Formats: sequence, structure tokens, C-alpha cells
Amino acid sequence: MYLTLDLSLKCSGWAKFTKDGKLAKKGKISPDTKIDNCTKIHYIVNKIDFIGIDEVIIEDVYYGKNFKSVMWLARLSGAAIYAWVGQKYKVPIFYNASRARSLAGINGHSHKAEVQIFVLEKYKFANKTKIKKYQKMIDDLKEEYKDKKIKRGSFKYKLNKISELILKETGYGENICDAIILGLAYQEDKK
Repeated sequence: MYLTLDLSLKCSGWAKFTKDGKLAKKGKISPDTKIDNCTKIHYIVNKIDFIGIDEVIIEDVYYGKNFKSVMWLARLSGAAIYAWVGQKYKVPIFYNASRARSLAGINGHSHKAEVQIFVLEKYKFANKTKIKKYQKMIDDLKEEYKDKKIKRGSFKYKLNKISELILKETGYGENICDAIILGLAYQEDKK
């Protein structure tokens, strides 16, 4: 089996796949929001289950503009790496989000709501009516942006709201979906 991790101090997504690439389990690890970041890291790493795992695939840290967040994500990633190497003496595999998405068969620059829709559809985690509804909302929003009816900030804000709606209605947020994408990418990369 292999384990994929989309690490975050707020909510880390994970997925386990069989050696032949079938999704076996998925979930999330959400530490208490009231605890400090170091304790969150400790909590998350202790919740990661490496039993029966042959490979670990981790979404690489995105170096955006928020350096404080990057710093904490790097610390979390380092702690997960340390735990994995300490137990298995193997180096994990890393993919950045855009590469993983491309390998999995989705546009590398897709928004998280589009990633969620891709996963929902692929694994039939939601019915076709819901998926069509979400896709129409995204298409309509893209059209508004293209026609310059809304600005970039509003466009991104509204896309995030669609992502939140998908999570609320289906239980599949970006964290679990990104972890699943990592597994699909790894399987494709092995071919």
C-alpha cells in the first residue's frame, strides 16, 4: 500500500491506495484550532498511520506569498518526513500540486473546487446532478470573470465559496481530494 498526504495545520488530507492503484481508505486529520502550531504538528504526525505502508507521497510545500504559513507547512512536512524515515528508512516521494494534477489528468492550474469535482466524479462520491450543479456554478463564474463583470479577487473568493459548498454538501474538501490526486499522480508516474 501507499499513503498520500496533503499536509496542513488546519486539516491534513490522507489517502491509502493498494499497490495496483485502487483507493482503499481516505480521511483527514484536524487538530484542535485552539492549540499552538507546534502541538498541532505533533498531533498530526502522531495520527499518521504508516502500518502496512510501502511508500509515502507528500504534496510539496507551495512557496506562495505568505512566508509565515510556508514556514509552518515546512515544519509540518519535515516532521512527517522524520516520522516516515524513522519508521521505514525510506525517502518519501514529493509532487507539487500542479504536477500531481497534470499527472492525474486534470489541468495543473485547476482551482480546488475543480479538483473536488474531478474526484467526486471519478469515484462517484456524489451524484451526477450535484456534480453538474457545481460545474455550472464554476462555468458561470468563469464567464463572469471573462466578461470582466467581476474582478480577480471576487472571482477567487467565489470559487472558494463553491469549494466550501462542495465540502458541506458532500463531505469532500480540498484536503482529501488533493490527497487522492497525489495517489492518482503516483500511479500514473509509475507507468
